[in-house]
Amino acid sequence: MNKHLTLLFIGFTFWSCTNDGITVDKEWSKDGDIENEDALTILHNGITREYVLYVPEIYSDNVSVPLLINFHGGGGTATGQMYVADMRPIADTANFILVYPQGLQLGDGGSTHWNSMSISDSNKSSVDDFGFIDMLIDDLLLTYNIDSTRIYATGFSNGSDMSFTLGCYLQNKIAAIAPVSGLMVHNPSASCSLSVPIGAMIIHGTSDNSRPIDGIEGYYASINETIEFLASQNGMHLNPSVTNYISDGLTIELYSYPNQENKIFLEYYKVIDGDHYWLNIGRNGLETNQMIWNFLSRFSSNT
Repeated sequence: MNKHLTLLFIGFTFWSCTNDGITVDKEWSKDGDIENEDALTILHNGITREYVLYVPEIYSDNVSVPLLINFHGGGGTATGQMYVADMRPIADTANFILVYPQGLQLGDGGSTHWNSMSISDSNKSSVDDFGFIDMLIDDLLLTYNIDSTRIYATGFSNGSDMSFTLGCYLQNKIAAIAPVSGLMVHNPSASCSLSVPIGAMIIHGTSDNSRPIDGIEGYYASINETIEFLASQNGMHLNPSVTNYISDGLTIELYSYPNQENKIFLEYYKVIDGDHYWLNIGRNGLETNQMIWNFLSRFSSNT
């Protein structure tokens, strides 16, 4: 089968954190100039949504393969994320399918974003992005031979927020997540209860002003709060092993949290002085994207 690229586009009403910080916009739109390469579409709640799909040449209908969902940040596009966080060369050898969904725009042709919080009075969005991703997964499961126990999510910034929240809302489908430069919803224990363990690889910079490491009061939990929550949900010890190394001129503090069976379900890469971007945590000759895949691919929803 030939390689495929596909994409998507949308619009909505909601409270959002963009790359520039917190903004409020009560309107959403699917009008505007979002250009994605070879976009595919799916209709959800009456809205045509776009996504970019990549199927490696080695894919065969005879073999079930994993699925990795990769979310762009606020103001971004599916195609842009595909190039910034390019997992295609890894998919070509590891044999998994990649999907880059497209978020809707704020206002009339404004910034794209994801509704990464549940519908409530404090969330001005009426768009069900969780439902959209749930439908997209189901559609891909019908079209391709995907291993339903090996579905993963990663993303940047607002897309990272989305991957965090999907770990809760679609925990029956998502086996592991790898959020980069994003945060989990405020007071996660009030809105999320994990019935099964979920693997999490968190990458965050200490100088990130868009998604501060200490969280945003009333909206986003701090990284430490998030780790404590995930540890309590996954039965992990809060006495991690710590490894320090240098990558791209920055010091990385790697915190590895084992569970009661001594399996690492949570890794936290704390990038000292790291800013708000797709951070480079390369180690032992491996780049960030390969490290993300190596972590995620260890998990299935059966474990």
